[in-house]
Amino acid sequence: MKKIVFTSFFYFFFSFASTEILVFKNCTSKDYEFEKNQYKLDIDRGIMTREFIYTDKTYERLRLNDLRVKKENTSTRGIARENGKIISEISGYPAFYTQIIFDIFDKTIKLKSVLNNTEGTSVLSNCEKIIKYKLES
Repeated sequence: MKKIVFTSFFYFFFSFASTEILVFKNCTSKDYEFEKNQYKLDIDRGIMTREFIYTDKTYERLRLNDLRVKKENTSTRGIARENGKIISEISGYPAFYTQIIFDIFDKTIKLKSVLNNTEGTSVLSNCEKIIKYKLES
């Protein structure tokens, strides 16, 4: 019994001792301009945090259509690693939903849309660089 408790303690201690973090930095979009646009992916915790700041020009254009738009914002979504891809949680209804796909190899962030089992994928952002590091505690 002592051996099981001892082994379990070390397993949990070392499994939470380090976390893999990916940061997609300086991401650009063909539709919007940003002063800052980055995605921070905490793979082990399954959390994506997006921080962005629109340029004044983009902010004013978006503000004409929706008064709730903020110049600076942070959003968080759940993510998972599936079949070698990093994907976000599904957002929407069963007949229509969207999902974000993070492509590490070509430094892109893609938006997958599904409508009545018809799938479409488009590039949401192209990123300058990806920083990968392990956070150890």
